[in-house]
Amino acid sequence: MNQRIGNVGLLNLLDATEESIKGIERIENVGMVLYRKGDTQLLSALNIGNIGSTCEVPEGYSLSNGTLKLDEAFLKSISEPVHLLVNGEVIVDKNVHPDDLKKGLLHLMVNGKVYSPAHLSGMLSPIISKGAFELESYQETPPRMESGKFTLTNSFLQAIDDQAYLVVSGVLSFSKDLNMEKFDEKISRLEVNGKISLYEEQEAFLYKKTASLAGCKIEVIPAGYEVLNRTLRLNNRSIRRFKQKNLYTKKPILFDADVTREIITEAIAKVHSTSIIVCHEQIEDLMYELTSLLDTEILSYEHSFIMIEGEEVWSNEQFLALDEPTNFIVNGKLILDKDVSEEVLRNKVLEIDILGEISVRDKKLKGVLQNIVRVNTGSVEEEKLKEQGAALHNVGELSL
Repeated sequence: MNQRIGNVGLLNLLDATEESIKGIERIENVGMVLYRKGDTQLLSALNIGNIGSTCEVPEGYSLSNGTLKLDEAFLKSISEPVHLLVNGEVIVDKNVHPDDLKKGLLHLMVNGKVYSPAHLSGMLSPIISKGAFELESYQETPPRMESGKFTLTNSFLQAIDDQAYLVVSGVLSFSKDLNMEKFDEKISRLEVNGKISLYEEQEAFLYKKTASLAGCKIEVIPAGYEVLNRTLRLNNRSIRRFKQKNLYTKKPILFDADVTREIITEAIAKVHSTSIIVCHEQIEDLMYELTSLLDTEILSYEHSFIMIEGEEVWSNEQFLALDEPTNFIVNGKLILDKDVSEEVLRNKVLEIDILGEISVRDKKLKGVLQNIVRVNTGSVEEEKLKEQGAALHNVGELSL
């Protein structure tokens, strides 16, 4: 069976053969491709949409992914030539003796960044002679590496003995109660590859600790807003916990039909949303008044609504069980079973908003859907026309 693959961070072809790539039908996007000299035909044989960069790796070099620490113990343990391609960071310890760098046994190719004490930076050229890397000098302590989702908290700052040079690859979040004076004292330098999420009152402290934020996305949460990290569904009772709150969210907010204008006015002052708000048509105008972003999508309904967030299969029987014509909001994937009739769709679905995907097993239903679609930023596909084969969507490293 042919295999389709979505996004691949690193495609490793160092040990690939014509046989090992035979089952790959297509790869959409690849950040970097590693291949051996003389194996360019393997790269040509693969159907790849977009490639960020390629790297030809000489024979004898093995791959090291992540962070490589060059300390005294590691360098003294090398008794014969070592050839490494480092896809990540190299950190040279401040206690490394210059003589250990002159042994001539370590040979590196680096695709990433090299952090070195200032007094050793000039001695690295014989060791790191190839690759696409950037050299960064540090003064006191070597950088502390964090990856994935990392939250900067007061406990983290308290645990630091000396000033820290913090490098985060992924998403860095500042806790709301972070002591910014302590942050200023304990963090000597901050480097982020990815995204930073912080509050408005913390923003000035951030820029004091960063030399450059090029290529880094910064999310600033307005002062006085409460952050919602999940989809929120509010009814006449649950909304009462808010007392004139300002709400900040990237997730949907859903209002049941029993939520009145008076209750909303008492509970919510402002809404800053980059997602959708679903509400009864009688309070739609009020929602527009409360939202601070012009591009916030407000979806109203007349009687009731059903939100599809994951993947759901709906049959004819399920639609018939609805008491009244209903609004459908597809934020995930809705699969219409093969027994779903055109008449049932017309009678039971009042309007449909397609933010995700709808899959139909009868192409005649596509025409019916077009007549009841209100918002369509997603897609409608015929299931039988989809390409067959296993699929992988997001892969960090793929070795073929």
